[in-house]
Amino acid sequence: MMAVSDSMPESREVLELMTEIMRTGAVDRLDEVLAPDFVQEIPQSGERVCGATNFRKILESMPGIGKTPALGIQSYPYIFAQESHYLMTPTFNVVRVEGGDQAASYVKAVYPDGSQWYIVTFTTIREGKITRRIDFFAPFFEPPTWRADWVERMESPED
Repeated sequence: MMAVSDSMPESREVLELMTEIMRTGAVDRLDEVLAPDFVQEIPQSGERVCGATNFRKILESMPGIGKTPALGIQSYPYIFAQESHYLMTPTFNVVRVEGGDQAASYVKAVYPDGSQWYIVTFTTIREGKITRRIDFFAPFFEPPTWRADWVERMESPED
């Protein structure tokens, strides 16, 4: 096992840089954060993207994205790293996320078609590079009226 040097970026720093790359569309910088053998899994569609090059090509080919493949990231990422956390996935599974090489994050994003989504990501980081992401994409929606008596409204997703 390789020792982590003092110059190795922390998980939080890697995820913040990844968010900045996605926000600005600077896909030529993906090599700064993605390992060559990077894998992205998208359980909702049953897809697996193998390699940083294929991930970049997907971003560059997204319909409606234009010359700069930037997503309209509306918020800085909420990052859960460093300590152990328990999170619930969209399928109501409780997942323990460890500090160190495991992290979780979510951001609000606007796609080229104007639709607004939360992107929830579980990430594995080794030697300062993202080796694996599991991404869930959740559209904004109005809460059902049947549970209004038992909840209080948080900020609107559009805020």
